[in-house]
Amino acid sequence: MQSPAAPRRVLIVDNSPDLAQALGMIVRLDDALEYSGYALTGAEALERSLAGEIDVMVLDLGLGDCSGFDVLDRLREQGSRVKVIMHTGHAIPELRERARQKGAAGFVIKDGDFRSLLKAIREA
Repeated sequence: MQSPAAPRRVLIVDNSPDLAQALGMIVRLDDALEYSGYALTGAEALERSLAGEIDVMVLDLGLGDCSGFDVLDRLREQGSRVKVIMHTGHAIPELRERARQKGAAGFVIKDGDFRSLLKAIREA
């Protein structure tokens, strides 16, 4: 008999603490996922990634200290295996393509449909 897969550890990165906490509550509802907390800055996200505490990062494009693309670049430079789901309110095809080119595992629009975000995290 196969043992069930360990839950995917998820870090939410958003400069809005209210949104980050709300997304955390949604992640907690999925048994296949484990909420690992949130970060409000790119520097904090990178620190958490280096500590090996996460499998998937839900990453906002607009952070206070840098852009989500900057974080994604640094993760790749460091050889991180963390899967990144870009999460933004900007439904611009060029941003989606740029995220894909930089190695993001997914790109989800902040439109209130949290099912698409959970699906992207599970599939990352």
